[in-house]
This record gives sequence, C-alpha cells and structure tokens, in this order.
Amino acid sequence: MGPEADLIKQVKMALHQVRAPVFYDGQKHDAKYPQVIIDFSNIQNEPCSYKGIEETKLTISVDVYSKPERLDLLLDVSNQVRNIMQRIKCAHWQSKFDDYSGRVLDDESYQGQSLKRTAFLFDFIVYAILRKEVD
Repeated sequence: MGPEADLIKQVKMALHQVRAPVFYDGQKHDAKYPQVIIDFSNIQNEPCSYKGIEETKLTISVDVYSKPERLDLLLDVSNQVRNIMQRIKCAHWQSKFDDYSGRVLDDESYQGQSLKRTAFLFDFIVYAILRKEVD
C-alpha cells in the first residue's frame, strides 16, 4: 500500500466519528446535510530528500456542507473534522500532521441549491527510506 492510499484510508476511518455522513469525492450520495466530502487536493510532485530519507507532502481536501440556516451544524461538524484530522497518521508509513487552512464559503454546488461550505486543506508529511538501485 502506497502512502497516498494509506493516508486516505486512515482519513476515511477517522472521519466516520463525525456526526455527519462522509463520502469520497465523486461517490454517489443523497443530498442530506450536513455532509462531509474528502479527496486528495494534490500530491507533491518532487519529494525532498535528506540523508536517505524522502519527505513527501500530501494534501487532503475536506469539505463540510450544510444548509445556510444551519450554520450551527456546519461549525460543529467543521470543528469535529479539524480536531480529528490533526491526529491522523498513516498506518504503514511514518507520517505527521503538518498544517491546515480552512474557510467558510457560500456554495451552490447541488442543483443550484444554496449551501454553506467549510473548505479545509490538510497537509501531511510522509517519510520513506530511499532505496538505492543496484545495477
């Protein structure tokens, strides 16, 4: 299992603790709110290497959606997500939480329906030992 698959698996498992359904981006689901959508935002193309250790930054996007009149639910679920995500580590790779950003937005992403969304980006640093190729 690669670090990306390991990290997203740990995120999926951990976020099932929140009081809202969790879906992977593109997964078919009902329009029930609040809800949480997760996905990879980017994978660093050029890992940094230092003394035989490769360091890769992986970014996971997490969007929390709610109806505009339920801002209390949006903030509650968003706080749960933030607290859980800061404790996640890969199961099979050395990793650590690095940083996050988040902002609340107006969103009309579901059939023109007005929604509120907290858009988070969570950065994780994953470490691997570099292997030398033998000719």
